[in-house]
Amino acid sequence: LRFFRRRPVRVAGRMTRIITVFRKLSRQWRSQDDWPVEKRTRAKLLREALSKLGPVFVKGGQTLSQRPDLIGEEAADALKSLQQENVPFEDAIAFQTVVEDLGHLGPLAENHPFQGFDPTLKPLFKSFGTTPIAAASLGQVYKAETWEGDRVAVKVQRPNVRKQVALDWTCWSLSLSALRKLWKSTNDLSVIADEVGSGVWQELDYISEANHADEFNRRHNWLGFVRAPKWFSKYTGPPGKAKVLTTEWIEGAHIADLPQEKKLIMAQMAVEACVAQLVYTGFVHADPHEGNMMLDTSDDSLVFLDFGLMAEVDGKIMEGFAKGIQSMISGDWRQLALVFQEVGFTPEVFEKRNPDEAMRKKVPYVECTLDEIALAIKEQLESEAGGRSRFGALATGLARLSATYHFLTPPYIILLIRTFLTLEGIAAKADPNFNIYEAALPYAIRRAMAPATPDGFEAMRRAWLTEENELNMDRLKEFLGGGGDEDDADDEKELASSQLSSSSSSSEPGSVDDVLLRPTEKSEKLMARRRGEVLGGIIGATEGAALRRISHDVDTGSLAAYLYSPEASGVRKQAVKMLSDILVKPTKGGTIFIDNKEQKTDSLDLPEWPESEEARKIRERQEVAARRAISVLLGTHLNRLWKYPMVAMRLFFTLATITLKAFVLATQEIFVDACATAAAKLFRLATFPTRLVRNAFFSNKNKRGGGETTTATTR
Repeated sequence: LRFFRRRPVRVAGRMTRIITVFRKLSRQWRSQDDWPVEKRTRAKLLREALSKLGPVFVKGGQTLSQRPDLIGEEAADALKSLQQENVPFEDAIAFQTVVEDLGHLGPLAENHPFQGFDPTLKPLFKSFGTTPIAAASLGQVYKAETWEGDRVAVKVQRPNVRKQVALDWTCWSLSLSALRKLWKSTNDLSVIADEVGSGVWQELDYISEANHADEFNRRHNWLGFVRAPKWFSKYTGPPGKAKVLTTEWIEGAHIADLPQEKKLIMAQMAVEACVAQLVYTGFVHADPHEGNMMLDTSDDSLVFLDFGLMAEVDGKIMEGFAKGIQSMISGDWRQLALVFQEVGFTPEVFEKRNPDEAMRKKVPYVECTLDEIALAIKEQLESEAGGRSRFGALATGLARLSATYHFLTPPYIILLIRTFLTLEGIAAKADPNFNIYEAALPYAIRRAMAPATPDGFEAMRRAWLTEENELNMDRLKEFLGGGGDEDDADDEKELASSQLSSSSSSSEPGSVDDVLLRPTEKSEKLMARRRGEVLGGIIGATEGAALRRISHDVDTGSLAAYLYSPEASGVRKQAVKMLSDILVKPTKGGTIFIDNKEQKTDSLDLPEWPESEEARKIRERQEVAARRAISVLLGTHLNRLWKYPMVAMRLFFTLATITLKAFVLATQEIFVDACATAAAKLFRLATFPTRLVRNAFFSNKNKRGGGETTTATTR
């Protein structure tokens, strides 16, 4: 409003332009209401109109594309593909901006068209591109090389862009306020205006962007596979008014340009990196689209670009996100509804629209029960295509539920929706059936097992231990997915596969068949491997203090009794497999019986996961700490176990059985491998004379053929 009062004529002129564009667009939009969907062009017209209006309206359109409940499904779909097709501004203006912002009077680079005020001075850069490699709504980028030998990307801000953003922010806010009155909406659209405007304004502060990149690296160095480009202060403008930002040049590729095997790795890394930000560190890249992520070809690490717009997520919200992901995986709809309430997505009392239309104006909502809203969520998501595997289905389903039930719009929800929907688009390039919840699960579990507050620790303790410190079996069953019985899980997978194979040709969107779609075998193998790697080190990590405390305090008798109970059959089977793998592992390097080089390579083997040197050191420290913690915990529980002689006897018998089964399984695997290797060698030995004769025959035939050809040529 202050901007409006000081510049009423400029704001009025700009508003006139905006109103003219939208009135024309509105007429065109309504004129196509009765057209067949395939002939409509209004989606393209909407995108073109917003692109011409500038960066604030482009960002606003991208944000509104995540809110079909506000603008309708068709408009939201049209805006999802909104492109910022920006014409570069004049190179001469960009070159002038660089030298002025960096306080240089001489040439921009050797043999460069721009020679500055004094061509006799040493050039600022060793080389500098004459045309931009990319142009966006707020600036454009040039490739250059410094005198120190660093290849860099130089981002130059558009002229007068700050004034344009301030003007459009004001107009955007006034437009949404007018729309709210026109539509008689109960949603506060000014929240969206402020988020978009402040976000674009943040992107104009290049020093802030550089500091964001440093903070991103500091908070996420433990991941080891993701980073931000380093920036060069010597070649960046002054704090508070920088118009030039210089960062390292990343020699890499976007996911669309990668071979298939690397697409899968990059998709998994992108999901893990974004989920770690949302549920673990709380420092979130707010615009993680495909163009802002690259796979560095030098070390296969994931590099995020463009740190102008970042967001901070509160610890309570992060824990809620983590619980929500677990609830989606387990299908615990009551818990999911409670999570919505906990993070402010629903009111403190669940409500639905007043069924009495006469009273609805005075009392728009009435109270409803937890069971009612949980059932509604379950039915809605199970009717959506990919309702249990795709975040887009969750967003669409909840938007439809909001017609009946009262959902709120906290500021973080736009960030969450935008992040996950973008990730789904990226992951789909690697695997159309990529399950984003399963890929996100390891960090959700790790966050749930590592509360950051005293209240969170007490909640975790109450969830896992009873008042007598006995293990909470219901919680353990929920955590393991219904009791941890591996057979049940296998049966479910087999059922899903059979249903898919029998109905893939006739499935329709929204059917149960869509819900059962499974990722490819490579995706599932990679997810399983990453699950073990992410969760394996938590007990030795600093944030694993709560888990170590609870593991120490749990009643030894109840823990031992669980291990030999029927409910732990899945856990025992996993222990047998793990111990068997340990016994077999030494033979995989090659023995007198087995030649590892001659074994067939697993067609599903995946490339090594990238890990920085700093992350490797962190992991090694955590592994040492984990071994020490496990040793202490085992010693403590073994000392306590003598208080329960009968339980101890049954536990030792169970452990002996696990060891015997693992030994038998390992012996079988070693024997089969040895037999296969011996059979292959015997076959080669038996067929050696045949192969020798065959090779001699073909060799002579080739010689005769060559001689005949030579004779014919001579003739």
